[in-house]
Amino acid sequence: MNNLFLLLAVGVAVVSIVALVRMSTLRKKDQKALREIKKAKSALSKKIFYHGDSDIPNYRQFMQKLLKVERKFTRYHISLIKLGKQPVFDDIDEQLASFSELFNTISKSCEPFALALYDSEYMLMAFVTQGTGSNTQEAIEKQKDILHKLPEQVLISGTKVPIDYAISSLSLTGYSAIYGMDKVQRRLTYSMDHALESEDGTFFHNEQLYKAEMYKKHVLRKLTSSISFNPDDFYLVFQPMYIPSDLDKPKRYEALIRWKNHKNLGPKTFIPMLKSQPGLQEGMTEIVLNQVFSLFKVQLDSKKDLTPIHVNITKQELNTEHLFGHLKQLLKGAPAIASFIIFEVEQNDTLTESELIKSNMRKIINLGCRFSIDNFGNDRKSYQLLSNGYYKTIKVDKSYIGEVRDRHATSKSLEQIMSTAKRSKLTVIVEGVENRYQLDYIKSFENAMLQGYYISAPLSAHNYLSMENKQSVTLS
Repeated sequence: MNNLFLLLAVGVAVVSIVALVRMSTLRKKDQKALREIKKAKSALSKKIFYHGDSDIPNYRQFMQKLLKVERKFTRYHISLIKLGKQPVFDDIDEQLASFSELFNTISKSCEPFALALYDSEYMLMAFVTQGTGSNTQEAIEKQKDILHKLPEQVLISGTKVPIDYAISSLSLTGYSAIYGMDKVQRRLTYSMDHALESEDGTFFHNEQLYKAEMYKKHVLRKLTSSISFNPDDFYLVFQPMYIPSDLDKPKRYEALIRWKNHKNLGPKTFIPMLKSQPGLQEGMTEIVLNQVFSLFKVQLDSKKDLTPIHVNITKQELNTEHLFGHLKQLLKGAPAIASFIIFEVEQNDTLTESELIKSNMRKIINLGCRFSIDNFGNDRKSYQLLSNGYYKTIKVDKSYIGEVRDRHATSKSLEQIMSTAKRSKLTVIVEGVENRYQLDYIKSFENAMLQGYYISAPLSAHNYLSMENKQSVTLS
């Protein structure tokens, strides 16, 4: 019996020892697996948050470090630094040693809270302080201090290369509406464009300017969509032009574009934007010409006489053959319409009349169209435009008639323009007539026409056709 108990005890002991050995083996395997997981996790983290196998943090590490900061009662100064206005580095992997040296130098000299290499051209730098207020002048001084501490040269492939910088910065607090790295990044990128254009390579973010630029881009996107895919979003109104002695029968009209949009943006908002985008301006002019041509065609088919219509264009449009080509194609079916289209060219100093402009004007005139100068002023450059003989009408800037505010007032500048135009046998259109005194004053000039809200506001296409159907107006 005792031997039986002894055997059982020995058996239990053996089983226990075997179990312990197996558990130990499993623990070692688990520990090894755990170490491998930790190692892989560390390698993955290194790969995600650093450039290659280097110790240079990237954008993700920069963001993670900032996001760990308690937002409350915190102020941030963040800068985007371009490493050379003209690129100095070609590739991160091939020039890691140079980047590492530059990174360490900047880190020691500026001592930022966070510093990261964004790519081969940019670094990000951040400072974090306590306080919810923001002093713009202090922030600008901080930006200049950073620029002063950046190294003036960098070692690349054993050669010392001079390096200049551009730096855009902004300051914000944890409570700021623009808090969040996606918003910050967009603003720093926008500001960098201004920094590169500045003399000293710096620009401190201006939120008001940024919002205005973003709004402009938003409107331009909508305009581009309407012009390219939805031309019916635009419609024309027509402002009549009269001779002072006959205010019942318009002698001409000016076609004015209007845009159907959700925000009810008027021409004073979107027309200046168009002028900065030649391609969009050409598309808009096509829409205007197509609608004017369609209205003329309706009248011709109804055996009605036509009244000339002014269409606004820019000199930039005359600097290519696009306008002539579209006009030529449009007039194939009804060439007689050409003589009733007058292109009103805005006078400006940004583009002289090149040989290409003159050539296109001659070709358009040969089709039968005419030209008028818009915003004609009492200066030398304005009068020089008259010497080429392409313009038969000038439209005087409304500021001149604006000088006439009562029955005794006159405008010497307007009188001089009228006298010159009379000698050159030009018709003068005075726009912006807004009171009785201005109307009476214009009646004293033989070669004058007028337009303005005092006589008539712009007419819808329906009202324009109704007026034209009531009368037969000959070409003036």
